Amino acid sequence: MEQRSADLAAPAPTTGENVEPSTVGQTVPATPTPATPTPATPTQLRWLRRLRPQALIGSSYLLLAFALTIRVWSEPARNIIAGNPNDTGLYCWWLAHTAHAVTSLSNPFITHLANAPEGINALWNTSVLVPGLILTPLTIVAGPVASYNVLVVLAFLLSASGAYLFARTLGVRTAPAYVGGAVYGFSPALVAAGTGHLSLVLAPAIPLLLCLVTDIVRQTGRPLRKGLLLGTGAGLQLLTGEEVLFITAVTATLGLALLMASRPEYVRRAGGSARALLIAFLSCLALTGIPLGIQFFGSPRSHGSPFLTNFFKSDLTGFYVPSARQLLASAAQTERAAAYQGGAPEYMAYLDWPLLIICVSATVIGFRDLRLRIAGLTGAALAVLTLGSTLLVRGIETGLPLPWHLVARIPVFDAALPDRFALGTALMAGLVLAIVLDRLPSQLDLGGPLTATVAVAVAAVCVLPLVPRPYSVERSPDVPSFFTTNAIEILPTNSNVLVLPYPSGVQTAPLFWQAAARFHFSMPGGYFIGPAEDGQAYMGGRMPTATARLLTDVGKGMSSEPLTPARIAQARDDFARLRIRAVILGPTPHAAELRDTVTFLTGSQPTFTGGVYVWLPA
Repeated sequence: MEQRSADLAAPAPTTGENVEPSTVGQTVPATPTPATPTPATPTQLRWLRRLRPQALIGSSYLLLAFALTIRVWSEPARNIIAGNPNDTGLYCWWLAHTAHAVTSLSNPFITHLANAPEGINALWNTSVLVPGLILTPLTIVAGPVASYNVLVVLAFLLSASGAYLFARTLGVRTAPAYVGGAVYGFSPALVAAGTGHLSLVLAPAIPLLLCLVTDIVRQTGRPLRKGLLLGTGAGLQLLTGEEVLFITAVTATLGLALLMASRPEYVRRAGGSARALLIAFLSCLALTGIPLGIQFFGSPRSHGSPFLTNFFKSDLTGFYVPSARQLLASAAQTERAAAYQGGAPEYMAYLDWPLLIICVSATVIGFRDLRLRIAGLTGAALAVLTLGSTLLVRGIETGLPLPWHLVARIPVFDAALPDRFALGTALMAGLVLAIVLDRLPSQLDLGGPLTATVAVAVAAVCVLPLVPRPYSVERSPDVPSFFTTNAIEILPTNSNVLVLPYPSGVQTAPLFWQAAARFHFSMPGGYFIGPAEDGQAYMGGRMPTATARLLTDVGKGMSSEPLTPARIAQARDDFARLRIRAVILGPTPHAAELRDTVTFLTGSQPTFTGGVYVWLPA
C-alpha cells in the first residue's frame, strides 16, 4: 500500500510541534532583574531541539571532510591534493585573479592578465567566481592554495548536507537521510572531482536546487519566495560552475517528466508551479544577465567544446570496478581502473554491486512509491547518459549507439562531458538507499532491534565499498623570491612580460608565480579555453606564435634547430607585436638551454636576481 510520503509529501511534524502552551495570566516583568536569566520560550526550545541533530550531522560531515583531506593541513598554503596539479594550479590562479579583481576594482569577467594582449573570457572557463569572491580575504592573507583547500572541505560538507536536506524534504527520517547524504557527499564521483576539478566538487547546488524545485511542484510556501530562492541559487551556481547547473537542470527535467507521467494531476495544477518557475527564471536572469552578455557577446568568445567528442565518458565496468581512490579496492581492480581513457579525475561512475542491486531492486519492488520510482529511474537515465554516444567496455569501443548520441550536437549539450552526469547518478543512488532504509521498519515485521540490525547491515554493505582513502598530497610549485619581494619593481607596472617556461595547460608554475606577484604584470600564454580564428573553443585559444612554439620546444628539451637570422627577426617581431617589455626565466629542468636561446633572440644578457633570469630589452 502506498505511503503518504510516497507522494512527495513533506516530513510529518514531530510530536507536540503544534502545541503552544498558554501564557494567559502570566505576569512578565517589564525589565528582568540582571541577576535572573531570561528563560527560553517554548518556541526557542523547539528551535534548539531541531537545531541540535542538524548541528551534529553537519559536524560529522565536516569531520569526514577533514579526514579525507587530512594530509593537506600540515601546510595548507603549500600542499595540494595529488594527481592533477595542473588543473589545481588553474583554479588557484582564478581564485587569486578574483581577489585581485576585487581589490583593484577591475572586471572579473574579462581579463588580460593572461593570454595577453587578447585576454580571456572568464565564463568560458572554470573561474569559480562566487567562491573566489567569498574567500577573497583568505586568498589575500593566506594565498590561493589555502583558499582552494578550504573550498574542497566546504564542498564535501555542503554537498553531503544538501543531499541530507533533499532526503528530509521527501519525508525520509533523520538517520536514513544522513546515510543518503554521506553516499552523495563522499561519493566516488565527488572524490574523483576533488582531484583538481574544483568547480565540479562544489556541487551542493544539485540537491539544494532540487529541494526548491520539489517545494515548487508541491506548491508549499509562497511562489514568489520559492521562485526568488530558486532563481538566486541558480544564478549563484552559474557564476560558480555552469556545468553543475547544467547537470542540475537535466536531472530536474528528467524527474519532472517522470512525475508528470506518473501523476497527471500535477499537470492540471501546474499553474502555481509555472509562476514560481517564471519568477525563478527572471530572478536568475537579473542576477546573471550582464555576465551572460559578456560571455556570449563580449570578446573573446568561443563556441563548441575544446575536448574530443565522445572521449570523456564512463566505461561500463566503471560502475562496479573501484579505483585507487577507494579504501577497499584490490590491486587488480585499481590496475583495471587506471587504464580508463579519461584519467583518474574523470573516473566518476563507480557505485559497486551492492548499491547498484539495491537501487535496481528497490525501484522495481517499490515502484508504487513515487519517490523510489522517480529517484531510481532518474538515476538510471543519468547513468546511461554518462556512457556517452557509444558504449565503452573494458576500454574497448563497441560502437553501440546510446541516447547521448541523439543530443550530443545540440548547443550546450555539445560542450558537456557525459561522464560528469555521474554526479546526478550518485545523488539519486544515495536518495534511493535513504528511502529503502526509511521504509524498512514498515516493510519488515522483525521487531525494533532486529529491524535496526538489518538496516545497519544494508547500509554497511552499500557504503563500505565507497569509502575513500584520504587524499595524497604534493607541493605546489616553489615561488622564486623575485615574485614576492621588491625585486619585482624592476618590471614596469602592468607591462606584458614573457614568463618562461612558457605557461600552458601542462606548465602551470608561471600561474603560481604571477599570482604570488599579485598580478604586477600580464603575460602571454596560460591555461585557458579560448577561441581559434573561427571562434571554435580550444585549450590555449589561437595557435601560439612561432617564437612561443620554439621556446616551448626548448623548454621540453626537444629543439635542436639553429637560431638563424630569420628566427631572430621573427622573435623580435613577435615581441614587438605582443608588446613584450621583459622576459623572465624561472626554475625549470632546461633552464640553461632556455637562457641561451632567449639571450640570442633578444640580443641582451640577463640579470640573475631573486632566483630568476630577467631580460629587459631596449
